[in-house]
Formats: sequence, structure tokens, C-alpha cells
Amino acid sequence: MAELKRRMIAAIRDLQARVATLEARTETVYDRCESAAATIPDCVALGSRGGCLITPWHAVGAAHYSHPVGATIRYAWGERRVAESETVAGTDIQVYRLDQQAPEAVQPARYLPWDWPKHLPTDRTGKHLRRRLRALTLKAGGSLHETTVSSLGEDFGAVADMIQTGDSGQPVWLPLPEPVLVGCWQYRGSGPSMHHWWREISRVTAELGVVPEEAVWNQ
Repeated sequence: MAELKRRMIAAIRDLQARVATLEARTETVYDRCESAAATIPDCVALGSRGGCLITPWHAVGAAHYSHPVGATIRYAWGERRVAESETVAGTDIQVYRLDQQAPEAVQPARYLPWDWPKHLPTDRTGKHLRRRLRALTLKAGGSLHETTVSSLGEDFGAVADMIQTGDSGQPVWLPLPEPVLVGCWQYRGSGPSMHHWWREISRVTAELGVVPEEAVWNQ
């Protein structure tokens, strides 16, 4: 009986420690997003049809409102032309291969890590966040706006009061030191979650030997 009691106490303490660790991780990600300055990272495209760099050679946007091959995509640091373009099958994600590599100083956006629910707890569906997460987005005209992400399933859900016709393809990202791309607007309030489709996106980008990278949360 004494041994059983000892094991039960040890199990309870272990569970308490796990809960405390989870809460600490959650606060780390949420607090950093809440306190981050509202700025446009170099990986985010400017102007109509939007998009975001995910490798030095590739950007993504909305397939239903995509940049045509040969079009120029503008960034704060300069411009690149679309050399090739491919739609990720079964999605509204368009992957662009650029005519030149982005400057070495430009940091492509990352996508959510495989264990993201450990840092951003969800309900039983594994989709809806228990707490809304601050993110940033652009409009086609270039204005920067705050939003909050509410779900991260196959598609993401976010507040889109500012989004109108013509804003498709504009990215939604978490304002962390290494920007984390949530996705690009397909509809008013949602779009494909980039982390959900990373295998399919990587297949498209792998021809150049580069693939999008996971975010690494600082613990």
C-alpha cells in the first residue's frame, strides 16, 4: 500500500510538472507575439497579389489570384521576377520560383513546427485555439494590420474585418524574431495553413534542393 501511494504521488508530481512546462511554453509564444512591434518583415511581398518568401528561391501566394510567370514581385529590399509557378494540388497555394535568389541577409518565413499544439493548446478537435493569437497581415495597398488567429487546422481562421476583394494572397504571419507564416488569405477570414501542407510545398521546392524550414520556439 505504501509503495502504491508513493507511485501515485510521483505520478501526480510528474503531471503537475508537465502542465507547468506547457503553460510556460504557451506564455512564451503568446507573450512574444503580443509584445512584438508591428513591422513588415523582409520576406513579405508588397503590393497586389501579395505572397511571402519561404526559401531564398521561393515564395507562396494564393492560386486563385496568383502572379503570372514573368511578373515582378516587389519587396522592401528590391524585386524578383517569377520564373516558374506551380499550384499545390488540392489547395489554393501557389508556389513561385524566383529568377534570382533573395539576398543573403533576407530571412525567409518559417512555418509552424510539427509539435505546435504543445505551444498553442487547442480544443478536442486539434484545430481551434483555446486562446486567440496575435498576428499581422497586409492589405494590397500596403497598409499593415493586426489580426488574431483562432484556428490552425487544414485551413487557418483569423479576424478579417480589414480584408476586402483584392487582398487575396496577402500573408498572415506571427511577429516573432523569425517570422512564422500562418498562410495567405483565400477567403475573407481564412486560407490554407502552410504548416498543414508543408510536405506538398516541399515537393515543389525540392527541385532546387531547398525546402521551407520549421520555426524553432525559444524556450
